[in-house]
Amino acid sequence: MGVTLYLIRHGETEWNRAGLYQGQRDVDLSARGRQQVRALGRRFVRRPPDLVLASDLRRALATAQAVAASRRPPVPLETDPRLREMSFGEWEGLAVAEIRARYADDYAAYQADPFEGRPTGGETFRELGERAWAAVAERLERPGLRRLAVVAHGGTVKALLCRLLELPPAMRTRMLIDNASVTALEIREGRAPLLRYLNDTCHLRQVR
Repeated sequence: MGVTLYLIRHGETEWNRAGLYQGQRDVDLSARGRQQVRALGRRFVRRPPDLVLASDLRRALATAQAVAASRRPPVPLETDPRLREMSFGEWEGLAVAEIRARYADDYAAYQADPFEGRPTGGETFRELGERAWAAVAERLERPGLRRLAVVAHGGTVKALLCRLLELPPAMRTRMLIDNASVTALEIREGRAPLLRYLNDTCHLRQVR
């Protein structure tokens, strides 16, 4: 038997609403984001994961806590800073228009190379993928694990998908990963991972 891997993006923040680069800034959930994660938690009541693994940033941790609370007693919850969002360095807290105006050359280089392009003072998509996968791979080795929920960030989810599905890094701009969405894969020993569904938000229908 394999492991069902759930890749979950955190709930909405005010910076998401404003279109600002968050990166590794520790921004909390918005009021709507808190509604989203409550709905997300209810999604897992009938089939909770065996383990919840989360980025240690508040927006991801609060989302992970809602998933862990889907069972009584709560599902074990672990945090790992390697699951943080990509570091955008000096771009964090800025909108795209501001970044283009202040860091035109760096932004152009970042857009031109989706794998090795580096935000000013930040890290590359390759570096994000390497650290995030290392955190997840360690947990996939746990004996008896059947369902693992990884709660992280949009960039982190995309990096893991590119790694697991052997997608070119340029595909990250063609994936929509919404706040509080769930993506699921089957991790099978000796076989390629199988994508079950992508960016599922059916549990958010009642959230306004």
